[in-house]
Amino acid sequence: MRLKQLIKLGKGLYHYILIAIVLLIFSRITYSMIPLFTQYVLKRLLEQPGIGTTLEAYNQVNLPAYFIRFFESAPSFLDEIVYVAGVLISLQIIRFLFRFIELSIRGYVRHSMGQNLRLNMYEHIQKLPYKFHNNSDSGDLIQRSTSDIETSVNFLSRTLMDIIFLASTLVFGAYQLYFLNPLLTFILLSIIPFVGVASIIYFRKNDKMYQDVEEAESKMMTVIQENLSSARIVRAFGNEAYEIEKLREKNDHHRHMRLRTGKIVSKFWGTMDFIGISQYVLVIVLGIYFMNQNQMDAAQIAAALGLVGMLIWPIRGLGHILNDYAKALAASKRIYDILNLETEYVKNGTLTPEIKGHIVFENVSFKFDDTENKLFKNLSFEILPGETVAFIGRTGSGKSTLMNMLMRMYEYHDGHIYVDGVELRDIEKNYLRSNLGVVLQEPFLFSKTVYDNIAIANRKADRSKIMIAAQAASLEKDIKTFQQGYDTVVGEKGTTLSGGQKQRVAIARVLVSEKPILIFDDALSAVDTQTDLMIREALSNMNDKTTTLIITHRMTTAKEADKIIVIEDGVVQAVGNHQTLSKQKGLYQDLWNIQGKLEEEFLKTIEEGGHNDAR
Repeated sequence: MRLKQLIKLGKGLYHYILIAIVLLIFSRITYSMIPLFTQYVLKRLLEQPGIGTTLEAYNQVNLPAYFIRFFESAPSFLDEIVYVAGVLISLQIIRFLFRFIELSIRGYVRHSMGQNLRLNMYEHIQKLPYKFHNNSDSGDLIQRSTSDIETSVNFLSRTLMDIIFLASTLVFGAYQLYFLNPLLTFILLSIIPFVGVASIIYFRKNDKMYQDVEEAESKMMTVIQENLSSARIVRAFGNEAYEIEKLREKNDHHRHMRLRTGKIVSKFWGTMDFIGISQYVLVIVLGIYFMNQNQMDAAQIAAALGLVGMLIWPIRGLGHILNDYAKALAASKRIYDILNLETEYVKNGTLTPEIKGHIVFENVSFKFDDTENKLFKNLSFEILPGETVAFIGRTGSGKSTLMNMLMRMYEYHDGHIYVDGVELRDIEKNYLRSNLGVVLQEPFLFSKTVYDNIAIANRKADRSKIMIAAQAASLEKDIKTFQQGYDTVVGEKGTTLSGGQKQRVAIARVLVSEKPILIFDDALSAVDTQTDLMIREALSNMNDKTTTLIITHRMTTAKEADKIIVIEDGVVQAVGNHQTLSKQKGLYQDLWNIQGKLEEEFLKTIEEGGHNDAR
């Protein structure tokens, strides 16, 4: 089953592989003839007067009849040798030409297979559910998408062909050797079952060990990836020594697993080498014996020594093949562990309605798979098109999960969610998300310019739209301080920018996307209160048709919303505007009394300071 899965990775390239196999078999057939040319020359030499004669019963050479007729047509013995040399050179040229074509095809198969498999793996990972990505290590996924694919591709394009190469070498070598001396052939072939049993034992042991090696390497890669992506945090806490020690531990374990596997490999290879050399010695000893028994001559022994290598190297190469096979099975299993996972599009809608931003939650319940406790119980509220709605709740109350449900990152269990009158489950996921603009609390920026990071949400937007969006996000002043302005490269994950600047780039990006529904998931937390006010004013002035959903812990932000929805204990505890909720007992009033009035006084102080400066 695992071998079938491994071979399945080459789907779409089987015809190229078949052509390469045909050329490979032709190469092995013709290669098995090479020692026979030596036999023919020695046979003719021994037949010359004054040198000796061969045994009549064993002096036939198993070359094609047309070769023999061509050689015998030579006017003299010297010409005959020239003919043999000419045919041998011509045959080698043809062999090398076919071998070149075969290796070119194998190279094409290898690179094409690797390219296709990497794309398929990447595309499949992109389509896996949100909960999968939450529970996966990126270092492990990177290894599966790179080194595991490389190992599997190498087996299909190289090692699998090597199996056919060695099998055909063994078959044709044994066939030619049989015509020299059947008994010698059987003696040499009798060693193969013992080697086969030893190889099976070796393979079974190494199969499990290579899986352990892959897992150890995956854990080591995860540590490296996490450390590189959180370099700033590591340095901020002075944790370099701890991280180095953590990597040393994983690295030592990986090294130990490699060494343990290497010891078994070296023992196996050493044994195979010993058996190979022993076969050469055996041919010489038996050759001498058969000559004394008048059953072989010098020409046949010379040919046998040339052919015995076709029996030795397949046996010797068996360990290398099984070694690669064990690696490939372990790698392909890790690949199929991902490819066999169902994508989130197994459950998908088909409708693509016009989305204006009318959202209704009707008795919606939700729980995570790893718990029986419901996060939401009969959650109900309505958001009208163009409204700005703030969601307030304690930490862990599920506000972000609520937005993920709206984006269909999580599927709700009971109740209904309607977007412009259409059940959310019936809307095609990609279409739905293309109409939602999202700014997360920790935005991700690409290692591109500021301009590119904003424009990535709408590649058709002209420069003026990009600049308007940057102004609305209060980013224009910062950009002017950059040496290269909009063309400043922000570094991996935006490391050259502050937390507030990164969030404002993300806000500008979502504004330029021109979506009917915008979601700000605590996206204003990294900006100061005055900048928060400026951004919200710019948002309200840009487009009154956009439905804006804001998750926030900042009460002054919630205060300016058209509607405030308070989530507590899995239900909607209150709905209303600031004037209403601030006078009602409940969570909103408590939070406003603690935080809101202080922030409001702070903003008044700033505004008064600005007026005094103006005077």
